[in-house]
Amino acid sequence: MDRPQQISQLLTVPMEVRRWPGLLSFSEINQVASYLGPIGDFKDIESDGYLVEALIQLWDSDGSTFRIGNKELTPTIEEVAGLLNLPVKGTTVIFPIASGKIEFCHFAGLKESVVQGSDQSIDVKFLFDRFAMKDEFDKYSNDFSFTSKVTWECKRPLVYGLVMAGIYLFSRKDKKIGFKITKLLSDLFFGIKDRQASIVPTVLADIFVACTNCQRGSKFFYGSNRILHIWAMEHFRRQLPALDGLPLIGYNWISTHHKRVDQSNLSRSASEWLDFLRVLLDQKIRWVLDWTDCFNPVLRAKSSDLIPLLGTQGIMAYTPKRFLRQLGRIQGVPLTPDLTDFTISFGKGICPDKIPMKVSIVEPWETLSDDEDIAYVPQLKQMALVTPQYEEWLRESGAGRPLMEQSEEVKKLMAIIEVKDIENAQLRQSVEVNKGLAEKNKRLCEEMQERHQELKRKCGKLYDQTERMQNPYSREPKDAVIDKLKKFNDLVRNQLREMM
Repeated sequence: MDRPQQISQLLTVPMEVRRWPGLLSFSEINQVASYLGPIGDFKDIESDGYLVEALIQLWDSDGSTFRIGNKELTPTIEEVAGLLNLPVKGTTVIFPIASGKIEFCHFAGLKESVVQGSDQSIDVKFLFDRFAMKDEFDKYSNDFSFTSKVTWECKRPLVYGLVMAGIYLFSRKDKKIGFKITKLLSDLFFGIKDRQASIVPTVLADIFVACTNCQRGSKFFYGSNRILHIWAMEHFRRQLPALDGLPLIGYNWISTHHKRVDQSNLSRSASEWLDFLRVLLDQKIRWVLDWTDCFNPVLRAKSSDLIPLLGTQGIMAYTPKRFLRQLGRIQGVPLTPDLTDFTISFGKGICPDKIPMKVSIVEPWETLSDDEDIAYVPQLKQMALVTPQYEEWLRESGAGRPLMEQSEEVKKLMAIIEVKDIENAQLRQSVEVNKGLAEKNKRLCEEMQERHQELKRKCGKLYDQTERMQNPYSREPKDAVIDKLKKFNDLVRNQLREMM
Protein backbone atom coordinates (compact mmCIF):
# COMPACT_ATOMS: atom_id res chain seq x y z
CA MET A 1 0.00 0.00 0.00
CA ASP A 2 1.32 3.48 -0.87
CA ARG A 3 2.11 5.85 1.96
CA PRO A 4 1.19 9.30 0.64
CA GLN A 5 3.23 12.24 1.82
CA GLN A 6 1.65 13.99 4.77
CA ILE A 7 0.55 17.47 3.77
CA SER A 8 -0.36 20.18 6.27
CA GLN A 9 -3.57 22.00 5.44
CA LEU A 10 -5.69 24.69 7.04
CA LEU A 11 -8.33 22.37 8.51
CA THR A 12 -9.49 24.45 11.48
CA VAL A 13 -10.07 28.19 11.33
CA PRO A 14 -9.92 30.84 14.05
CA MET A 15 -13.07 31.23 16.13
CA GLU A 16 -13.45 34.82 14.92
CA VAL A 17 -13.70 33.62 11.30
CA ARG A 18 -16.60 31.35 12.21
CA ARG A 19 -18.43 34.11 14.10
CA TRP A 20 -17.91 36.96 11.65
CA PRO A 21 -20.55 36.10 8.99
CA GLY A 22 -23.28 36.22 11.63
CA LEU A 23 -22.34 39.77 12.59
CA LEU A 24 -22.91 41.32 9.15
CA SER A 25 -26.20 42.37 7.63
CA PHE A 26 -27.79 40.51 4.74
CA SER A 27 -26.89 43.30 2.33
CA GLU A 28 -23.24 43.30 3.48
CA ILE A 29 -23.00 39.53 3.01
CA ASN A 30 -24.48 39.84 -0.48
CA GLN A 31 -22.07 42.67 -1.32
CA VAL A 32 -19.09 40.41 -0.58
CA ALA A 33 -20.74 37.38 -2.20
CA SER A 34 -20.93 39.18 -5.54
CA TYR A 35 -17.10 39.07 -5.63
CA LEU A 36 -16.19 36.04 -3.50
CA GLY A 37 -19.34 33.93 -3.45
CA PRO A 38 -20.90 32.76 -0.16
CA ILE A 39 -17.39 32.45 1.23
CA GLY A 40 -18.35 32.63 4.89
CA ASP A 41 -20.22 29.31 4.57
CA PHE A 42 -16.92 27.44 4.14
CA LYS A 43 -16.89 27.41 7.95
CA ASP A 44 -19.28 24.44 7.83
CA ILE A 45 -17.09 22.35 5.50
CA GLU A 46 -15.29 19.75 7.60
CA SER A 47 -12.33 17.78 6.33
CA ASP A 48 -9.58 15.68 7.89
CA GLY A 49 -7.32 16.41 4.92
CA TYR A 50 -6.86 12.78 3.84
CA LEU A 51 -8.76 13.11 0.56
CA VAL A 52 -6.63 16.06 -0.56
CA GLU A 53 -3.45 14.14 0.40
CA ALA A 54 -4.57 11.22 -1.78
CA LEU A 55 -5.40 13.49 -4.71
CA ILE A 56 -1.93 15.04 -4.59
CA GLN A 57 -0.50 11.54 -5.03
CA LEU A 58 -2.53 11.24 -8.25
CA TRP A 59 -1.73 14.70 -9.62
CA ASP A 60 -0.07 15.04 -13.03
CA SER A 61 1.40 18.52 -13.42
CA ASP A 62 2.24 17.81 -17.09
CA GLY A 63 -1.48 17.78 -17.89
CA SER A 64 -2.89 19.75 -14.92
CA THR A 65 -5.03 16.73 -14.15
CA PHE A 66 -5.69 14.02 -11.61
CA ARG A 67 -5.09 10.53 -13.00
CA ILE A 68 -7.63 8.39 -11.19
CA GLY A 69 -7.45 4.78 -12.32
CA ASN A 70 -7.99 4.93 -16.08
CA LYS A 71 -9.66 8.34 -15.89
CA GLU A 72 -8.64 11.98 -15.98
CA LEU A 73 -10.46 14.70 -14.04
CA THR A 74 -9.56 18.19 -12.91
CA PRO A 75 -11.34 21.14 -11.31
CA THR A 76 -12.64 23.15 -14.27
CA ILE A 77 -13.29 26.86 -14.54
CA GLU A 78 -17.03 26.17 -14.68
CA GLU A 79 -16.92 24.00 -11.55
CA VAL A 80 -15.11 26.60 -9.43
CA ALA A 81 -17.15 29.50 -10.85
CA GLY A 82 -20.42 27.62 -10.35
CA LEU A 83 -19.60 26.62 -6.79
CA LEU A 84 -18.94 30.27 -5.93
CA ASN A 85 -21.71 31.68 -8.16
CA LEU A 86 -19.26 34.00 -9.88
CA PRO A 87 -18.93 35.16 -13.50
CA VAL A 88 -15.96 34.34 -15.72
CA LYS A 89 -16.48 35.46 -19.29
CA GLY A 90 -16.23 39.18 -19.80
CA THR A 91 -14.07 39.67 -16.72
CA THR A 92 -10.50 40.90 -16.74
CA VAL A 93 -7.35 39.27 -15.40
CA ILE A 94 -6.20 40.05 -11.87
CA PHE A 95 -2.46 40.44 -11.44
CA PRO A 96 -1.87 39.42 -7.80
CA ILE A 97 1.29 41.48 -7.34
CA ALA A 98 2.28 41.30 -3.69
CA SER A 99 1.26 44.21 -1.48
CA GLY A 100 2.83 45.43 1.73
CA LYS A 101 1.87 47.05 4.99
CA ILE A 102 1.22 50.48 3.43
CA GLU A 103 -1.27 49.10 0.87
CA PHE A 104 -2.96 47.01 3.55
CA CYS A 105 -3.40 49.95 5.92
CA HIS A 106 -4.79 52.11 3.10
CA PHE A 107 -7.28 49.37 2.14
CA ALA A 108 -8.47 48.79 5.72
CA GLY A 109 -8.24 52.43 6.80
CA LEU A 110 -5.85 51.69 9.68
CA LYS A 111 -2.99 53.84 10.88
CA GLU A 112 0.37 52.26 10.13
CA SER A 113 1.48 52.87 13.72
CA VAL A 114 -1.13 50.48 15.14
CA VAL A 115 -0.23 47.59 12.82
CA GLN A 116 2.70 45.94 14.55
CA GLY A 117 5.02 43.17 13.42
CA SER A 118 7.31 42.61 10.47
CA ASP A 119 6.11 39.30 9.03
CA GLN A 120 3.86 40.96 6.42
CA SER A 121 0.67 39.63 8.03
CA ILE A 122 -1.85 40.40 10.74
CA ASP A 123 -3.88 38.39 13.24
CA VAL A 124 -7.54 37.77 12.48
CA LYS A 125 -8.52 38.80 16.01
CA PHE A 126 -6.99 42.25 15.56
CA LEU A 127 -9.25 42.90 12.55
CA PHE A 128 -12.25 41.15 14.14
CA ASP A 129 -12.13 43.43 17.18
CA ARG A 130 -12.08 46.59 15.04
CA PHE A 131 -14.45 45.72 12.19
CA ALA A 132 -16.74 42.80 13.05
CA MET A 133 -18.79 44.20 15.93
CA LYS A 134 -21.34 46.85 14.96
CA ASP A 135 -20.75 49.11 17.96
CA GLU A 136 -16.96 49.09 18.24
CA PHE A 137 -16.14 52.18 16.14
CA ASP A 138 -15.85 54.58 19.07
CA LYS A 139 -13.73 52.14 21.09
CA TYR A 140 -11.05 51.88 18.37
CA SER A 141 -11.55 55.22 16.61
CA ASN A 142 -7.96 56.29 17.34
CA ASP A 143 -6.69 53.30 15.32
CA PHE A 144 -8.35 54.45 12.11
CA SER A 145 -6.98 56.87 9.54
CA PHE A 146 -10.46 58.40 9.14
CA THR A 147 -12.92 59.96 11.57
CA SER A 148 -16.27 59.19 9.95
CA LYS A 149 -18.35 56.25 11.17
CA VAL A 150 -19.93 56.12 7.71
CA THR A 151 -16.50 55.40 6.23
CA TRP A 152 -15.99 52.68 8.85
CA GLU A 153 -19.30 51.08 7.93
CA CYS A 154 -18.18 50.99 4.28
CA LYS A 155 -14.88 49.39 5.29
CA ARG A 156 -16.47 46.59 7.35
CA PRO A 157 -17.57 44.31 4.47
CA LEU A 158 -14.30 44.94 2.61
CA VAL A 159 -12.19 43.85 5.57
CA TYR A 160 -14.52 40.88 6.10
CA GLY A 161 -13.94 39.82 2.49
CA LEU A 162 -10.17 40.22 2.89
CA VAL A 163 -10.17 38.00 5.97
CA MET A 164 -12.38 35.32 4.43
CA ALA A 165 -10.24 35.21 1.28
CA GLY A 166 -7.05 35.08 3.35
CA ILE A 167 -8.34 32.09 5.31
CA TYR A 168 -10.34 30.03 2.80
CA LEU A 169 -8.72 30.85 -0.56
CA PHE A 170 -5.14 32.01 0.13
CA SER A 171 -4.38 30.44 3.49
CA ARG A 172 -1.17 30.53 5.52
CA LYS A 173 0.20 28.01 8.00
CA ASP A 174 -0.04 30.53 10.85
CA LYS A 175 -3.71 31.32 10.09
CA LYS A 176 -2.90 35.02 9.69
CA ILE A 177 -3.96 37.34 6.88
CA GLY A 178 -1.11 38.12 4.52
CA PHE A 179 -0.69 41.71 3.38
CA LYS A 180 0.27 40.39 -0.06
CA ILE A 181 -3.34 39.72 -1.12
CA THR A 182 -4.47 43.32 -0.51
CA LYS A 183 -4.04 44.51 -4.09
CA LEU A 184 -5.77 41.39 -5.39
CA LEU A 185 -8.82 42.08 -3.21
CA SER A 186 -8.75 45.79 -4.05
CA ASP A 187 -8.80 45.04 -7.79
CA LEU A 188 -11.57 42.53 -7.21
CA PHE A 189 -13.81 44.89 -5.21
CA PHE A 190 -13.19 48.07 -7.19
CA GLY A 191 -12.48 46.68 -10.68
CA ILE A 192 -9.61 47.32 -13.04
CA LYS A 193 -10.05 50.24 -15.43
CA ASP A 194 -13.83 50.12 -14.95
CA ARG A 195 -13.95 46.39 -15.73
CA GLN A 196 -15.05 43.63 -13.38
CA ALA A 197 -12.37 41.16 -12.34
CA SER A 198 -12.81 37.49 -11.39
CA ILE A 199 -11.18 35.59 -8.55
CA VAL A 200 -11.88 32.22 -10.24
CA PRO A 201 -8.69 31.82 -12.33
CA THR A 202 -6.56 32.93 -9.37
CA VAL A 203 -8.14 30.35 -7.07
CA LEU A 204 -7.87 27.59 -9.68
CA ALA A 205 -4.23 28.43 -10.45
CA ASP A 206 -3.30 28.28 -6.76
CA ILE A 207 -4.96 24.86 -6.41
CA PHE A 208 -2.98 23.55 -9.39
CA VAL A 209 0.29 25.08 -8.16
CA ALA A 210 -0.28 23.75 -4.62
CA CYS A 211 -0.81 20.21 -5.95
CA THR A 212 2.37 20.51 -8.01
CA ASN A 213 4.48 21.95 -5.19
CA CYS A 214 3.24 19.43 -2.63
CA GLN A 215 4.00 16.56 -4.97
CA ARG A 216 7.51 17.99 -5.30
CA GLY A 217 8.03 18.11 -1.56
CA SER A 218 6.25 21.15 -0.14
CA LYS A 219 4.75 20.39 3.28
CA PHE A 220 1.82 22.86 3.23
CA PHE A 221 -1.06 23.18 0.76
CA TYR A 222 -1.04 26.86 -0.22
CA GLY A 223 -4.36 26.72 -2.02
CA SER A 224 -8.04 26.32 -1.27
CA ASN A 225 -8.11 22.81 0.18
CA ARG A 226 -11.81 23.24 1.00
CA ILE A 227 -12.76 23.85 -2.62
CA LEU A 228 -10.70 20.83 -3.69
CA HIS A 229 -12.33 18.73 -0.98
CA ILE A 230 -15.86 19.75 -2.03
CA TRP A 231 -14.99 19.14 -5.69
CA ALA A 232 -13.77 15.60 -5.00
CA MET A 233 -16.60 14.67 -2.66
CA GLU A 234 -19.23 15.88 -5.15
CA HIS A 235 -17.63 13.85 -7.95
CA PHE A 236 -16.75 10.66 -6.06
CA ARG A 237 -19.15 10.45 -3.09
CA ARG A 238 -22.27 11.95 -4.64
CA GLN A 239 -25.55 10.57 -3.35
CA LEU A 240 -28.10 9.50 -5.95
CA PRO A 241 -30.61 10.36 -7.25
CA ALA A 242 -29.51 13.81 -8.36
CA LEU A 243 -31.37 16.91 -7.28
CA ASP A 244 -32.79 18.08 -10.58
CA GLY A 245 -34.33 21.45 -11.26
CA LEU A 246 -32.02 23.50 -9.00
CA PRO A 247 -30.97 26.90 -10.40
CA LEU A 248 -27.44 27.26 -11.72
CA ILE A 249 -27.27 30.84 -10.43
CA GLY A 250 -28.15 32.02 -6.94
CA TYR A 251 -28.28 28.65 -5.17
CA ASN A 252 -25.86 28.19 -2.25
CA TRP A 253 -23.92 25.08 -3.21
CA ILE A 254 -21.50 25.40 -0.29
CA SER A 255 -23.95 25.43 2.61
CA THR A 256 -25.94 22.56 1.04
CA HIS A 257 -22.89 20.43 0.23
CA HIS A 258 -23.50 17.99 3.10
CA LYS A 259 -26.96 17.16 1.73
CA ARG A 260 -25.61 15.87 -1.58
CA VAL A 261 -22.70 13.68 -0.53
CA ASP A 262 -22.47 10.33 1.21
CA GLN A 263 -20.29 10.81 4.29
CA SER A 264 -20.82 7.36 5.75
CA ASN A 265 -17.86 4.97 5.98
CA LEU A 266 -15.38 7.54 4.69
CA SER A 267 -11.79 6.44 4.31
CA ARG A 268 -9.76 6.98 7.47
CA SER A 269 -6.41 7.66 5.83
CA ALA A 270 -4.94 8.95 2.58
CA SER A 271 -3.88 5.41 1.70
CA GLU A 272 -7.45 4.19 2.00
CA TRP A 273 -8.64 7.05 -0.22
CA LEU A 274 -6.05 6.05 -2.82
CA ASP A 275 -7.31 2.47 -2.82
CA PHE A 276 -10.88 3.73 -3.18
CA LEU A 277 -10.10 6.10 -6.06
CA ARG A 278 -7.97 3.70 -8.09
CA VAL A 279 -10.76 1.13 -8.39
CA LEU A 280 -13.60 3.63 -8.72
CA LEU A 281 -15.90 2.70 -11.61
CA ASP A 282 -16.99 5.28 -14.19
CA GLN A 283 -20.64 4.79 -13.33
CA LYS A 284 -19.94 5.65 -9.68
CA ILE A 285 -18.65 9.09 -10.63
CA ARG A 286 -20.86 12.15 -10.85
CA TRP A 287 -19.16 13.42 -14.01
CA VAL A 288 -21.08 16.70 -14.36
CA LEU A 289 -21.60 18.60 -11.13
CA ASP A 290 -25.01 20.10 -10.49
CA TRP A 291 -23.78 23.68 -10.84
CA THR A 292 -21.66 23.24 -13.98
CA ASP A 293 -22.69 25.48 -16.87
CA CYS A 294 -22.62 23.09 -19.83
CA PHE A 295 -24.41 25.44 -22.22
CA ASN A 296 -21.68 28.04 -22.50
CA PRO A 297 -18.44 26.65 -21.09
CA VAL A 298 -14.89 27.84 -21.63
CA LEU A 299 -13.37 25.44 -24.16
CA ARG A 300 -10.68 27.53 -25.78
CA ALA A 301 -9.28 30.97 -26.40
CA LYS A 302 -9.26 32.67 -29.75
CA SER A 303 -5.86 31.42 -30.83
CA SER A 304 -5.23 28.42 -28.58
CA ASP A 305 -6.77 25.53 -26.68
CA LEU A 306 -4.41 26.31 -23.83
CA ILE A 307 -5.39 28.85 -21.16
CA PRO A 308 -2.65 30.01 -18.74
CA LEU A 309 -3.87 30.71 -15.22
CA LEU A 310 -2.13 33.22 -12.95
CA GLY A 311 -2.30 32.74 -9.18
CA THR A 312 -0.63 34.16 -6.09
CA GLN A 313 1.72 31.16 -5.93
CA GLY A 314 2.57 30.71 -9.60
CA ILE A 315 1.32 30.01 -13.13
CA MET A 316 -0.30 26.81 -14.43
CA ALA A 317 -1.92 25.91 -17.74
CA TYR A 318 -5.50 24.72 -18.19
CA THR A 319 -6.62 22.71 -21.23
CA PRO A 320 -10.42 22.38 -21.01
CA LYS A 321 -10.82 20.09 -24.04
CA ARG A 322 -9.08 17.40 -22.03
CA PHE A 323 -12.05 17.30 -19.63
CA LEU A 324 -15.11 17.37 -21.90
CA ARG A 325 -16.86 14.65 -19.91
CA GLN A 326 -17.06 17.07 -16.98
CA LEU A 327 -18.74 19.58 -19.32
CA GLY A 328 -21.41 17.19 -20.61
CA ARG A 329 -19.73 16.42 -23.93
CA ILE A 330 -18.27 13.38 -25.64
CA GLN A 331 -14.57 13.11 -24.96
CA GLY A 332 -12.32 12.77 -27.97
CA VAL A 333 -8.55 12.75 -28.23
CA PRO A 334 -7.38 16.13 -26.87
CA LEU A 335 -4.43 18.15 -28.02
CA THR A 336 -1.65 17.76 -25.50
CA PRO A 337 0.68 20.74 -25.82
CA ASP A 338 3.85 20.90 -23.75
CA LEU A 339 2.89 22.74 -20.57
CA THR A 340 6.41 22.95 -19.13
CA ASP A 341 6.79 26.66 -19.91
CA PHE A 342 3.47 27.33 -18.18
CA THR A 343 4.38 25.55 -14.94
CA ILE A 344 5.95 28.26 -12.80
CA SER A 345 6.13 28.46 -9.02
CA PHE A 346 6.90 31.88 -7.55
CA GLY A 347 9.72 32.02 -5.03
CA LYS A 348 8.43 32.28 -1.43
CA GLY A 349 4.88 32.43 -2.85
CA ILE A 350 5.33 36.07 -3.86
CA CYS A 351 4.06 37.18 -7.26
CA PRO A 352 6.79 39.37 -8.82
CA ASP A 353 6.19 42.88 -10.14
CA LYS A 354 7.29 41.72 -13.59
CA ILE A 355 4.95 38.83 -14.29
CA PRO A 356 6.31 36.19 -16.68
CA MET A 357 4.38 35.72 -19.94
CA LYS A 358 2.01 38.60 -19.12
CA VAL A 359 0.78 38.93 -22.70
CA SER A 360 0.32 35.17 -23.00
CA ILE A 361 -1.92 35.29 -19.94
CA VAL A 362 -4.00 38.35 -20.83
CA GLU A 363 -4.81 37.60 -24.48
CA PRO A 364 -6.36 34.11 -23.95
CA TRP A 365 -8.44 35.31 -20.99
CA GLU A 366 -9.80 38.22 -23.03
CA THR A 367 -10.96 35.82 -25.78
CA LEU A 368 -12.51 32.90 -23.87
CA SER A 369 -15.10 31.05 -25.93
CA ASP A 370 -17.06 27.87 -26.52
CA ASP A 371 -16.36 25.59 -29.48
CA GLU A 372 -19.27 25.13 -31.89
CA ASP A 373 -17.72 21.96 -33.28
CA ILE A 374 -18.14 20.20 -29.93
CA ALA A 375 -21.86 19.77 -29.42
CA TYR A 376 -23.64 19.57 -26.08
CA VAL A 377 -26.47 17.04 -25.77
CA PRO A 378 -28.18 17.47 -22.37
CA GLN A 379 -29.60 13.93 -22.42
CA LEU A 380 -26.09 12.48 -22.55
CA LYS A 381 -24.31 14.74 -20.06
CA GLN A 382 -24.01 12.20 -17.21
CA MET A 383 -23.11 9.27 -19.47
CA ALA A 384 -19.44 10.29 -19.74
CA LEU A 385 -19.13 9.06 -23.32
CA VAL A 386 -15.73 8.78 -24.99
CA THR A 387 -14.59 7.88 -28.48
CA PRO A 388 -12.66 4.64 -29.15
CA GLN A 389 -9.70 6.74 -30.22
CA TYR A 390 -9.70 8.44 -26.82
CA GLU A 391 -9.65 5.11 -25.00
CA GLU A 392 -6.66 4.04 -27.05
CA TRP A 393 -4.92 7.37 -26.47
CA LEU A 394 -5.59 7.10 -22.75
CA ARG A 395 -4.00 3.64 -22.58
CA GLU A 396 -0.97 4.74 -24.58
CA SER A 397 -0.51 7.90 -22.54
CA GLY A 398 -0.30 5.84 -19.37
CA ALA A 399 -3.08 7.70 -17.60
CA GLY A 400 -4.00 4.55 -15.73
CA ARG A 401 -0.57 4.14 -14.12
CA PRO A 402 0.02 5.36 -10.59
CA LEU A 403 2.18 8.42 -10.96
CA MET A 404 4.29 7.88 -7.87
CA GLU A 405 4.79 4.12 -7.93
CA GLN A 406 8.18 3.40 -6.39
CA SER A 407 10.67 0.58 -6.87
CA GLU A 408 11.96 -1.36 -3.88
CA GLU A 409 15.32 0.39 -4.16
CA VAL A 410 13.67 3.82 -4.06
CA LYS A 411 11.55 2.80 -1.09
CA LYS A 412 14.68 1.63 0.77
CA LEU A 413 16.43 4.91 0.00
CA MET A 414 13.38 6.87 1.15
CA ALA A 415 13.36 4.87 4.41
CA ILE A 416 17.08 5.60 4.93
CA ILE A 417 16.50 9.30 4.27
CA GLU A 418 13.62 9.32 6.73
CA VAL A 419 15.81 7.73 9.42
CA LYS A 420 18.61 10.21 8.72
CA ASP A 421 16.15 13.08 8.96
CA ILE A 422 15.09 11.84 12.39
CA GLU A 423 18.73 11.46 13.49
CA ASN A 424 19.53 14.98 12.26
CA ALA A 425 16.54 16.37 14.11
CA GLN A 426 17.65 14.61 17.31
CA LEU A 427 21.21 15.86 16.82
CA ARG A 428 19.99 19.43 16.36
CA GLN A 429 17.92 19.09 19.51
CA SER A 430 20.93 17.73 21.42
CA VAL A 431 23.09 20.59 20.17
CA GLU A 432 20.52 23.10 21.39
CA VAL A 433 20.36 21.40 24.82
CA ASN A 434 24.17 21.27 25.18
CA LYS A 435 24.42 24.83 23.97
CA GLY A 436 22.08 25.86 26.75
CA LEU A 437 24.09 23.93 29.37
CA ALA A 438 27.33 25.48 28.11
CA GLU A 439 25.87 28.96 28.43
CA LYS A 440 24.71 28.16 31.97
CA ASN A 441 28.12 26.78 32.99
CA LYS A 442 29.84 29.79 31.49
CA ARG A 443 27.68 32.12 33.57
CA LEU A 444 28.37 30.09 36.75
CA CYS A 445 32.11 30.16 36.08
CA GLU A 446 32.08 33.91 35.60
CA GLU A 447 30.16 34.37 38.86
CA MET A 448 32.64 32.17 40.75
CA GLN A 449 35.57 34.13 39.33
CA GLU A 450 33.98 37.36 40.45
CA ARG A 451 33.43 35.99 43.97
CA HIS A 452 37.00 34.70 44.10
CA GLN A 453 38.41 38.09 43.10
CA GLU A 454 36.30 39.78 45.75
CA LEU A 455 37.55 37.33 48.40
CA LYS A 456 41.15 37.94 47.40
CA ARG A 457 40.60 41.66 47.65
CA LYS A 458 39.17 41.43 51.18
CA CYS A 459 41.80 38.99 52.36
CA GLY A 460 44.58 41.19 51.00
CA LYS A 461 43.17 44.10 52.92
CA LEU A 462 43.10 42.07 56.14
CA TYR A 463 46.66 40.89 55.55
CA ASP A 464 47.85 44.47 55.16
CA GLN A 465 46.17 45.48 58.40
CA THR A 466 47.90 42.75 60.41
CA GLU A 467 51.26 43.82 59.02
CA ARG A 468 50.69 47.33 60.35
CA MET A 469 49.96 46.19 63.90
CA GLN A 470 53.26 47.37 65.47
CA ASN A 471 52.11 49.43 68.56
CA PRO A 472 49.61 47.50 70.72
CA TYR A 473 48.02 49.33 73.65
CA SER A 474 47.32 47.43 76.88
CA ARG A 475 48.02 47.52 80.68
CA GLU A 476 49.53 44.08 80.52
CA PRO A 477 53.27 43.63 80.71
CA LYS A 478 55.03 44.50 77.56
CA ASP A 479 56.45 41.02 77.03
CA ALA A 480 53.02 39.40 77.41
CA VAL A 481 51.42 41.78 74.90
CA ILE A 482 54.19 41.24 72.42
CA ASP A 483 53.88 37.49 72.77
CA LYS A 484 50.10 37.60 72.18
CA LEU A 485 50.51 39.86 69.18
CA LYS A 486 53.09 37.56 67.67
CA LYS A 487 50.84 34.57 68.13
CA PHE A 488 47.85 36.47 66.67
CA ASN A 489 49.93 37.69 63.78
CA ASP A 490 51.16 34.17 63.03
CA LEU A 491 47.66 32.77 63.26
CA VAL A 492 46.10 35.33 60.91
CA ARG A 493 48.98 35.04 58.46
CA ASN A 494 48.63 31.27 58.26
CA GLN A 495 44.86 31.45 57.75
CA LEU A 496 45.24 34.03 55.00
CA ARG A 497 47.77 31.89 53.22
CA GLU A 498 45.29 29.01 53.23
CA MET A 499 42.42 31.22 51.94
CA MET A 500 44.50 32.72 49.16
